Amino acid sequence: MAPELQKYYEDYMDLFALDGWKAFEEDLKDAMDAIQILALEDAKQLHIAQGKLDTLTRLSNWKLAISNTYDDLLAEGSNDEDDI
Repeated sequence: MAPELQKYYEDYMDLFALDGWKAFEEDLKDAMDAIQILALEDAKQLHIAQGKLDTLTRLSNWKLAISNTYDDLLAEGSNDEDDI
């Protein structure tokens, strides 16, 4: 893996280990839980709520996506070394 790419992922891993990130994840969960689909009055409100949920879901899955990609890259790198 290129050193720049390695640093990119290591910086994210450092971020995810911070208490602030954990608090951010809790805030995302709370925001998602606060959206009450059954209480919406019309299609416009539903559409807005869907957009909010989509954005919040993407943010809440960001750590998992970064971690999975990093693990895949590390596995590819170890496989490449095994081929040598």
